[in-house]
Amino acid sequence: MHDTDEGSTIPLHVGDELLITLPVNMLTGMRWSVLSYDQPGLALQEEYVDPPPSGGAMGAGGTLAHFRFLAQTPALARLVLQQRVGREPDEEVPKYRLWLDIQE
Repeated sequence: MHDTDEGSTIPLHVGDELLITLPVNMLTGMRWSVLSYDQPGLALQEEYVDPPPSGGAMGAGGTLAHFRFLAQTPALARLVLQQRVGREPDEEVPKYRLWLDIQE
């Protein structure tokens, strides 16, 4: 899933993995974090950010954040990621929302 899928309902089966990839710019302090997700329907398996490209211009960002979830039980699960600056959440920053229709 990418940023263009925001707001979509995604069909999954129990045991499927969902990988969400979103652009980040760590040099400006903007990053994505998990705000909420429905448990036990989903389980967060892994989250990581690609390292910045070597040899890039100073101040250039352009890396990706990855979030991997496992569909565990049948449910209509909601997942929300939030873009944050530093350590403090900002209510006005973008959010990435998905509905996951998890079937047997």
